[in-house]
Amino acid sequence: MYNEIDLHYMNFDDALKVFITKYNRLYKLGERKEIMVIHGYGSKYLDRTPVIRNKIRDYFLRNKDCVKMRLDLNPGVTYVTPLKPLPIPKKKKR
Repeated sequence: MYNEIDLHYMNFDDALKVFITKYNRLYKLGERKEIMVIHGYGSKYLDRTPVIRNKIRDYFLRNKDCVKMRLDLNPGVTYVTPLKPLPIPKKKKR
């Protein structure tokens, strides 16, 4: 059985916050098995590009030292294996 993190119906900033919080909590508890990240097909589209799916996968690629990513046949799911805790993103200045 996989641990799951469901990011449906969120904007990217909220989805990233939820993912990092849950991921780091699982890591702290000693979980090292794959986590199923359910982001959907990208229901929030920008110019026909799935926003959350693409941005979350880009985030995983930028943090290869912390998380190993594996794609699924289902484009609405990505699997990640925890390698070390993820850093908390710095707040953007407005």
